[in-house]
Amino acid sequence: MNKEKIDSLPQHEEKRALIAYLLSFYITLALYDIFYYFLYPKFILHTEPGLIGPFSYWNYVIFISLIPISYLLVRRNKLHVIKYLYILVYLGMTALGDIIMFLGEAGEYRSGNVAELTLLLFSPIFINKRFYWTVTIVSLFRYLIVGIIIGSADVVIPMAIISILSVIAYIFVERFSSYIHALTSMHEEMRHKEKLAFIGQMAASIGHEIRNPLASLKGFTQLQKEKYEDDQQYFSIMEQEIDRINSIVNDLLVLGKPRAVQFQRKNINDILTYVISITEQLASQKGISLKSELDENIPPVVCDENQLKQAFINLLKNGVDSMSDGGLLKVNSHYHAGNTLSISFIDQGCGIEPSQMDRLFAPFYTTKLDGTGLGLMVTKKIVDDHHGQIKVESELKKGTKVDLILPVGQ
Repeated sequence: MNKEKIDSLPQHEEKRALIAYLLSFYITLALYDIFYYFLYPKFILHTEPGLIGPFSYWNYVIFISLIPISYLLVRRNKLHVIKYLYILVYLGMTALGDIIMFLGEAGEYRSGNVAELTLLLFSPIFINKRFYWTVTIVSLFRYLIVGIIIGSADVVIPMAIISILSVIAYIFVERFSSYIHALTSMHEEMRHKEKLAFIGQMAASIGHEIRNPLASLKGFTQLQKEKYEDDQQYFSIMEQEIDRINSIVNDLLVLGKPRAVQFQRKNINDILTYVISITEQLASQKGISLKSELDENIPPVVCDENQLKQAFINLLKNGVDSMSDGGLLKVNSHYHAGNTLSISFIDQGCGIEPSQMDRLFAPFYTTKLDGTGLGLMVTKKIVDDHHGQIKVESELKKGTKVDLILPVGQ
């Protein structure tokens, strides 16, 4: 799973985070004003307490009026709008108040509220970098504009404080993102293993039981096909469907039944040449040309020949199936330094949607009408058994490139 997918919270979690965020804002805003404008003047300065500034008590009227607005936004499932609303309203009002209060006045510039720092330090709880950068940039921009308009360099101090705190907040955002990413990856891996375990149990229990009656069905279908020559098209369809069921069972058995992999030194180019030769007829029927460029410097590879044949056939068939209008299908092999080799299958087919790339190796997921959704999964398992890697690059309406990276020795 890529990082953008975890850069936001589920709705119920974001609602909880939003409540904590707003509670901390209102509590901090009220406590700070009570201390700074009432307790501090009365008991420390011995002056008349009370809110000062161009907005005074209207400041609280405006923020209290945001509560019903936030409630309506929650009802409309627009939670992300609320946090941006509070940031923009608060910083806009404080910036305007500072300009009105200090414009043309001599003396030390003093402004801000601990609630402003709360908005910044609590931004990581949303685990959203866009919101973090919005809070940081808008906070700095607010002081910069005020400093330019009132002609005071004193805004440098709060800007420096915000910069330091923003670095701390960014560290928290990164840590939370990494933690969520790790949990998400583990969860996806567990789900994948559960699916494989389910497939294995199903294959072990019913796989062989299905194949036996299928063999009988196919045999009787062929006998009936010879007997009733007028209904050839129906019997052909029956044979194709029986073969398709059999291929599904075979794929299930490959995934579910543990096999003793028989590694031997083999010439990978000979395996590719064989696979290409048995696929050429299917390709030529669709107007597809097969071209191979095989590196003669590849040394013998330690592998299971039958498994690699199956993986290569799956990838070639996928390439052929994707090229409904014909074209060129390339198969390349190349030896790399470090005792690894790459085998590339490059087609000129329809390509793969970017949204489908993450699901290519999921069980039973297919974009083909008659696909089983197991071919690529079987291929990946074979590559994993050989301690290799499989990489897919695709562009819509231009084609797909699949690279298998395999070690020469196991």
